[in-house]
Amino acid sequence: MSETNDLTPAEVCIWRAFPRGESVDFRAAENEDPALGNTWGAERTVRASVLRTLLLKAPQEEGKIAALKIAGARITGVLDLKYATIDAAIRLSHCQFDGVPDLYGAQLRQLNLSKSVLPGLNSAALRVEGVLRMTDCRMRGPVRLGGGADLQGTVHGTGGVHGAGRL
Repeated sequence: MSETNDLTPAEVCIWRAFPRGESVDFRAAENEDPALGNTWGAERTVRASVLRTLLLKAPQEEGKIAALKIAGARITGVLDLKYATIDAAIRLSHCQFDGVPDLYGAQLRQLNLSKSVLPGLNSAALRVEGVLRMTDCRMRGPVRLGGGADLQGTVHGTGGVHGAGRL
């Protein structure tokens, strides 16, 4: 896939950390507001299509548990995991999403979007085996969670804001 041949330095960092389950934190300070993510530069911008490829096709490292753990990134494009089955935990905290993530019909082990800013979320028919955490998550548009969604673990969503109201 051509996207893995032209990775940015930020994407290379994530690609290397994923098989070992290591965290990548792009924040300059812990209290940074991800709503300002559109001002962040290339050093912390990641294409959603690269994350998709990583989650679906990245090799595992022997003796390690893969996980996608990113904080403080601007995620461009649409994170399209429609109908995907992902065994790795996904934590995209303090991130700013340019596009509405499409998780329709996806089967995930764990999803954490805490303190991230999203233009919406398409998660109808989503299945999460473990924790779905959206604590202090800000949604600027529609959140579609239903249509057979199967949340087998714990759901955390306190403090989140949806448009003018709360989640």
